[in-house]
Amino acid sequence: MIKLKDLLFETVAHTQKSLQWVAYNFIPMYPKIMKQIMGDVPITTFHNLDWHSVKNKLPKVIGSKKSVSSYTALQKNTNMTKGGGVQTKGGIVLELEGKVLIAGTEDLGSVPDESGRRWIAPSYFGNITGMKQFTLDGGGFYFKKSLYKYDKKLEDILWRYNTSLLTMNAEEQQKFPLYSGKQKADLIKRYIDASNKFLLANKKKIKDTFTKNINNPKVKNDRFTYEWNELLVYDIKVKDAYIVLDYVGDPNDYEATEKTLKQIKKDLKPFVKGKIHQGFTDGVKKFVNQRGGKI
Repeated sequence: MIKLKDLLFETVAHTQKSLQWVAYNFIPMYPKIMKQIMGDVPITTFHNLDWHSVKNKLPKVIGSKKSVSSYTALQKNTNMTKGGGVQTKGGIVLELEGKVLIAGTEDLGSVPDESGRRWIAPSYFGNITGMKQFTLDGGGFYFKKSLYKYDKKLEDILWRYNTSLLTMNAEEQQKFPLYSGKQKADLIKRYIDASNKFLLANKKKIKDTFTKNINNPKVKNDRFTYEWNELLVYDIKVKDAYIVLDYVGDPNDYEATEKTLKQIKKDLKPFVKGKIHQGFTDGVKKFVNQRGGKI
């Protein structure tokens, strides 16, 4: 169970983000609760990133509870099979060791917060687990209502908070005053605790689905997907790395290319346990397949 004091000392920005995902009826999922459902599930996955992320983002997630989007299967001839990224330019492919937080067959559309939690829309959760009631119109409201049986006070607290944001005059504002920081933290805590109870109540379905997606990785064949199976992993370490010369090199300037490569390898070296490889885009598939990925 999450403690109220853990939320009270978070930054205002984080509280606003958490409240935003609560307002959207998203489902919070993070290592502590997923460990109760899955246990520690070590896995080898892959993650494509750019040079900027190596310097500025990778140090913040190595060995931490913050999760990273990764994959073990790609459809053929996509940008990622050539080393491209999803939210970055790409150019560097990492082989990761980590523990499973969420295992899907498509882009999960998850959003992180600063504490290491990931928030996922009920529709995506329903797609993964086969709980169709969350994939239909109003699935988010259905999820929110399902939480009320775990916390009898949550409905009224959430309703009063939402109502306070819609007040139009002094009389309404007096009846429904804006929530204080402590009240907001209490709301977030209750929502997360109720969500955790919901997840634990569906432990078998979640574990069976995630285990299937881990052991039999595939990409959901749908025109609305991003042609990769997203797995969120935490407590990560980097085994090997592959630098794609097509992204970081300059075919017209050998010296500039060598200088860039030298700097990238220097930035990667503290994090890579194994070897740092380099090659062109056609070598990415081989790098992934040789290490257990599927393209």
